[in-house]
Amino acid sequence: MSTETHPQVAEVMRQTQQIQSMVDEEAHNLRAQTFRGTDEANTVRVTVDGRQWLTGLHIEDGLLRLGAETVAQRVNEAMREAQALATAAVEAQQERFMESLAGFADSLEEAMRPVRDTMPATGTESR
Repeated sequence: MSTETHPQVAEVMRQTQQIQSMVDEEAHNLRAQTFRGTDEANTVRVTVDGRQWLTGLHIEDGLLRLGAETVAQRVNEAMREAQALATAAVEAQQERFMESLAGFADSLEEAMRPVRDTMPATGTESR
């Protein structure tokens, strides 16, 4: 019994590994990227990662004297800005990722064409 891998199967496996590497890299980028937002008065700074999880919060000294409602409004303002930056960056990154996946799909189809062309018809093809 031969243990050699068919060339088309080897190509599919290689491309599948590349896709998995791309997915892993995307997940890492979401965790590693940071986005900062501030309130209009620059008294609150918020940092979020690509998943939009809060990773940092700085409130200027003395701001708490203005009351919880004011602080909450400013934190929310800074958070909205950071999230908007993260959303825009992640959407652009995901668009590039989807384009890469489409390229892989085309390559996989091309790699499998010789195998598919040698398979007998099953009679289930649409007419």
